[in-house]
Amino acid sequence: MPRTIIFLGFLLLTVTAAHAQNHIELPQEKIQPFLENYCISCHGPDKQKGQVRFDQPNWEITNNDTAQRWQDVLDQLHGGDMPPEDEKQPPSAELNDLLETLTGSLETAQQNLNSQGGEIKMRRLNRREYNNTIRDLFGFELNPHDIPENSESETFDTVGEDQFFTSAHFEKYLTLGREIADLSIKTNTTSYKESTIRRTQPETDIVGNLLKKVAEFDRKKALIEAGKSWKESGFKDQGEKEILFRQWETRVERPRNYIQYPQAETGVYLSSIVKTANVAAPGDPRADYLIRIRGGLHNLNGKTNELRKIVSISDSDRILGTLKLRGTTENPESAEMPVRQLMGQNRISLKVSENTPKSTNSYFRKIAANTKASDPNASIWIDWLEIEGPFYPEKRPIIEEILYPDTPTGKGSAILHRDHQALNFIQQFTYHAFRRKTPDPAYIKALHDHFKEQRAAGIKYRESMAEVISIILSSPGFLFIQEAAPAQDSPHPELTSRELAIRLSYFLWSSPPDEELYASDLKDPAQYSAQIDRLLDDPKARAFRDGFIDQWAELDRYDAITIDDSKYYRFNEALQRDAKREVQEFFGTLIEENLPTENLIHSNFVTVNAALANHYDLPFPATKTNEFQKISLPENSPRGGLITQTAFLVAGSNGERSSPVIRGALVMEKILNDKPSPPPPNVPELGSATKEPKTNREMVILHQSQPVCSSCHKVMDIIGFGLENFDTIGRWRETETVGKKEIPIQPGGTLPGGQSFANVRDLKRLLLTQTDPLAHQLTESFLTYALGRRIEFSDQPEIKKILEKTKQENYPTRTLIKEVALSPLFKK
Repeated sequence: MPRTIIFLGFLLLTVTAAHAQNHIELPQEKIQPFLENYCISCHGPDKQKGQVRFDQPNWEITNNDTAQRWQDVLDQLHGGDMPPEDEKQPPSAELNDLLETLTGSLETAQQNLNSQGGEIKMRRLNRREYNNTIRDLFGFELNPHDIPENSESETFDTVGEDQFFTSAHFEKYLTLGREIADLSIKTNTTSYKESTIRRTQPETDIVGNLLKKVAEFDRKKALIEAGKSWKESGFKDQGEKEILFRQWETRVERPRNYIQYPQAETGVYLSSIVKTANVAAPGDPRADYLIRIRGGLHNLNGKTNELRKIVSISDSDRILGTLKLRGTTENPESAEMPVRQLMGQNRISLKVSENTPKSTNSYFRKIAANTKASDPNASIWIDWLEIEGPFYPEKRPIIEEILYPDTPTGKGSAILHRDHQALNFIQQFTYHAFRRKTPDPAYIKALHDHFKEQRAAGIKYRESMAEVISIILSSPGFLFIQEAAPAQDSPHPELTSRELAIRLSYFLWSSPPDEELYASDLKDPAQYSAQIDRLLDDPKARAFRDGFIDQWAELDRYDAITIDDSKYYRFNEALQRDAKREVQEFFGTLIEENLPTENLIHSNFVTVNAALANHYDLPFPATKTNEFQKISLPENSPRGGLITQTAFLVAGSNGERSSPVIRGALVMEKILNDKPSPPPPNVPELGSATKEPKTNREMVILHQSQPVCSSCHKVMDIIGFGLENFDTIGRWRETETVGKKEIPIQPGGTLPGGQSFANVRDLKRLLLTQTDPLAHQLTESFLTYALGRRIEFSDQPEIKKILEKTKQENYPTRTLIKEVALSPLFKK
């Protein structure tokens, strides 16, 4: 271990020699007069709108950051955003002259800076990549919270510059590595089991126990009514008697009503009496399983709310998903969902409950009021539950391939528990853990010596080898994506075929390359292109889908929003999970069908499951699974695109009410590639200008009237107004509750350029004229995620080539991703 720590410290302290910096001087005599005439009044010593000032500009472009600041100036002038409409405007000739001067200077700077920058910092595996890499080696899926946390980043968790590594991280990785190794030697050495079905009848003993309970309480009540004392009636004390009679309805009458349900003795009714139906079976963490539920709907009289047909499935740590039950108690149907247990769990233990918020009392009251159902506390009847499995993957994990190269797992190993084979095992495992890199012989010897010392001290084989494996799993060769350091005379060398395979697989799979990718000659353009397509077609590409879109769409903000489920009774933990997955599945549809990126603004379809279809009041085809499906939208539907999905709309709220400001800012940043400046210090809170009840629109307009706020809000607030027909949880509404009144929503507005819209459909039509900025934003983001570094000014020529190549086809999503992987930036 000391050698490992020293080696780690050595790597982390390694620095790359800086390259000589070329620089270009901007023509001050041409640019400064323009700035003084048209810009200094808003961006000078007295005022710095957007935190920008031009009274002391840097006329030398010496690095990418300085160049990018001048590029931003050029973009603002080109787009007509500056100077603002209400300020003095330059004559066309003067403006064109400045644009030409700046453009020429920046093109020269781009060429000079192209040999600098672009440095990719060595980075460690993020949580997602670590989990997938462990699964590749051992077949286990970890609880992400057990993995050392990712470093915070304004971009993506792949960016090495934002990462840090401390001794605390090392200790956590070492401890987690021991747990993985110990479980592996126990589990990866057992034979695969035959798939079986374990069925549970959840009603067992329930009715009998309730009958006894009701009979006992009836007996005590009869004795009290006959004049007997609390003691003679069998109560512990007077208080117990009073509590029983005070709670008679819930403790006696509801159970009595439950017993009288027609199918109470052959299944369970999910209700206030029986809240969950449970099923458990032994489990293998290397395998998948199916949970199957057979049941139907109670009181199916045409008034049953669609919400009450949904069940949620959970284990001890997490909600796994939702299912919609169909049929009736007389004609039940089954539904099923795949599940997988996390490492450390030796049983699959699941519970099924109606998909309700935590505040069930108000939920049932509101549902009953809406449906006038005779019995609001029982809607779903479950006949039985099954767990089927295990279902093992076609390819065994790497450690089993090492231990059992020519035999099935668990059928006798020539390596396991043989001390004379320890060196052989350590060499093979380290080679694969280090992603096909041959370790230093001294490192292997140190590991082998450590194993022998453990054994000589009387420590068992399993513990000794687990210790060695844990050291390998906390070594830089495993934890870090390592590429050759650039030479002084070649700052951007081409990656080797192995390095390119690793970069490509962690880009599209968030996991190591497979055998075919390692074996391919990625220097051959045809083979390389074919491998990109193969990786994108593989189910492992879901790791890119989820890892990228979760961060690009800022779903961490969505996760942090707390919704009052007593007020928004339709929103609960399971629906929150489904809504997050909707964003992932929708983005996956864009990739799979290679649809234009403009679908993020508007699409004629949604990708939802039954629970979300209910949430959106959309029809959903009959299905027996929880799979998300692509559903075509009616022509006049306001849905379609990312910006009308629940997760996006909830993220654009404060949890209590919708926020035109936040929603508008998200649209500007993600769709228009125009991230608003951060608010100045001590900016007043929205709504602080009045204590009177106001609509969202009225509060925002009051906020705009304050000088410190008006300049930034004039665009994003108007855009946000266009989304106001969607409430805090993304449901469509025509009115907004203000005090005790319902006020009609006013979703229209006029943008600074004079373009007007009346509703969200009109807003989308305007945004669809801005597909170039969206494609540019996405391409930069794909590159940042793929390269593990921020995009710089000198990268823009390559980005421009990608955009020009894909514009004619309206920027197809999968094509953009592939072009990123094909670009010279990705291969260096």
